[in-house]
Amino acid sequence: MRILIVEDSYSLADTLQTALKNENYIVDAVFDGLDGYEYGRTGIYDIIILDLMLPKMDGYQVIKKLKDEKVYTPILILSAKSELDDKVKGFEVGADDYLTKPFEIKELIMRVNAIVKRNYNLQSQNLTCNNMSLDLKGCKMINTDTGKSIRISGKELQLLEMLLYNQRQVLTKEQITEKIWGYESNAEYNNVEVYVSFIRRKLKQLNCKATINSIRGVGYSLEG
Repeated sequence: MRILIVEDSYSLADTLQTALKNENYIVDAVFDGLDGYEYGRTGIYDIIILDLMLPKMDGYQVIKKLKDEKVYTPILILSAKSELDDKVKGFEVGADDYLTKPFEIKELIMRVNAIVKRNYNLQSQNLTCNNMSLDLKGCKMINTDTGKSIRISGKELQLLEMLLYNQRQVLTKEQITEKIWGYESNAEYNNVEVYVSFIRRKLKQLNCKATINSIRGVGYSLEG
């Protein structure tokens, strides 16, 4: 799971980054609203933790612009604004949760975990394509016709999960690389080709009807 922190306090951002990394999250941090919007619009994050009082673009504007571009990444607002009207406005523009500063790190982690669990429960019902199903908890690819399964883990699991959430849509190599290896990663695009070949091999082993199509010069789409 990848988290984006948008917070203009360097010390708080560093504290949050350390705490969340200790919970095995992958975490990026930026320090103004414009960068928050630019990073957030990539769609590679599973959660955005967003301050409201930011330079260049405030948190409300960031949320509105992301929603206008149909980026529906869950957003947890962190803010010193504690009035009810501020919280109402935050939820009205599209935030998923609101935590008032100062706060306990344990509470932040609890809320992040709750958002992850809620999103997982909503999305995991649809992790199938034709007669292929992905068991995220068990790290298994399953042929639903035969019941046969094969272990899948690491980058293969992340890539297949991403393809399933976006099946019948073309994902570019850039999108896949940023999501799985990170926004500022030095990973080569041929890494994606390697892991696509691994997944194709396992689909064939299980006689699954789902296929990963290559769109020359662009990327891949999962079809069933």
